[in-house]
Amino acid sequence: MAASSDETPAATSLRAHLRSATMTAHDLLDHAMQAASGWQTRADYARFLAVQHAARVPIEQWLAAHAPAGHAPPPVQTTLIAQDLALLDTPLPPASAPFAPGPHAARGWIGAAWVLAGSALGNRAIARQVARIGGGAWPVRFLADDAMIAYWQSLRTTIEEPAPSGEAEAATTAAQAVFAHFLAAVPRPQGSNPESESIVA
Repeated sequence: MAASSDETPAATSLRAHLRSATMTAHDLLDHAMQAASGWQTRADYARFLAVQHAARVPIEQWLAAHAPAGHAPPPVQTTLIAQDLALLDTPLPPASAPFAPGPHAARGWIGAAWVLAGSALGNRAIARQVARIGGGAWPVRFLADDAMIAYWQSLRTTIEEPAPSGEAEAATTAAQAVFAHFLAAVPRPQGSNPESESIVA
């Protein structure tokens, strides 16, 4: 049976659609984050966590307001980052600018949630590097958190299925906005050109 006109092609899951639409943004943010902070020294790691906290606060607030009840990611991520920063004797940074993906992105909340949840998978790899570089002395409550991994698993039932095109586009808009928001929160080296770092298609 042919797919109805308001759905993405049957072979394309929402997850595949989001991955394809944000691949460039994901790579750009990874490079920018490592160039600006990284985790090769204790100070580097503290900067990395500070950027994470500053960027995530507004996104968590937006998801709490727009995701259906009981479907927002665990609200403990910024709390865990704050605990890690305290153990590193680093004050909390001010929150970044408000997260504002646009009025039509609210129904695509799952795109924003997908980015945050998916980042937990990469966090596990970073946690192993941090444990090695820091000799096990640096706190990794945020990077090693199990709650977001469990949340990621709960999302898979939905994102592994095709979605109506309108919902897929709204989710893509929200996901791209998360990457753009994070990139805007990353300190740029002197002489960089922000226009060349645009990640919104």
